[in-house]
Amino acid sequence: MREYRYRKHIRWGQYVLPVVFAFGAIVPWLVVLAFGLRADASGAQVVYVLAVVVTIVSVVIGAPVWWLYWRLAGIAIRVQPDAFVYRNRGGEKRLAYDRIGPLHFPAAPYLGGWVALRAGDETVRLTVVVEGIGTLLRELKAALDARGLSASYDRGRLYAFMKTAEYADQSWERIYEVFWKLVLATLGGVLVGVLFALLVHARGGPMLLWILVSALWPVLVYSAAEVVFGRRVAKRSDEASFSCPPRDPPWERAVYRKAILWGAGLYLLACVGAWAAWSR
Repeated sequence: MREYRYRKHIRWGQYVLPVVFAFGAIVPWLVVLAFGLRADASGAQVVYVLAVVVTIVSVVIGAPVWWLYWRLAGIAIRVQPDAFVYRNRGGEKRLAYDRIGPLHFPAAPYLGGWVALRAGDETVRLTVVVEGIGTLLRELKAALDARGLSASYDRGRLYAFMKTAEYADQSWERIYEVFWKLVLATLGGVLVGVLFALLVHARGGPMLLWILVSALWPVLVYSAAEVVFGRRVAKRSDEASFSCPPRDPPWERAVYRKAILWGAGLYLLACVGAWAAWSR
């Protein structure tokens, strides 16, 4: 029997995030110590204020974000023969299928959301970041249907959310596969933006603008490809069988290649146009 957990970036995040935020809180003070800045020195007050602000922000943001990751990382879900079982750090909830009321779907198509299951006073929420959420929904539907409880859900809304969940599953898998490539492409874009800005003698605001554009175009290319992938899920899903098309990695690579070629072409055209404008 499969156990469903939140994705690995959540499970790893509960350990990594405290280090990241602690590092963010400590680094400003290491800079102060490294340069031997005294609070009464000229201009040092600004540095000390910035160090205090960065430390406070790191703690204020870091604590709740870490708590959320820690809480989600402790969740495990199973569709058992007698009940829907939801285990978290506070204990275990067993939702008998015949007590589950109408499912609720506060979700935006292909963007995210969750499904809420209610049984008496117990409520659990399943977000699209649960690994295998599409399969989990189909298991839940099958368990309800087998007991003649299809009235517990609105078929159209469940199907719509299932497509969103399946797309989220596939999208997260792609993110894990291309993340570091996207990071390197973004850093490369920043370098190209700096070189171009120096080449056309752009300074200040224009230079920052071009660096920003150069850094963002790989992300825009990735986002455009994801739109194509989402349309494939929408077109090839089948409501009668409650199924969605599986991933097609060779086709996805072909889409990435086309998106990169189009993105690079548009970026080069923008470079030429900007060069002409600055050269006047």
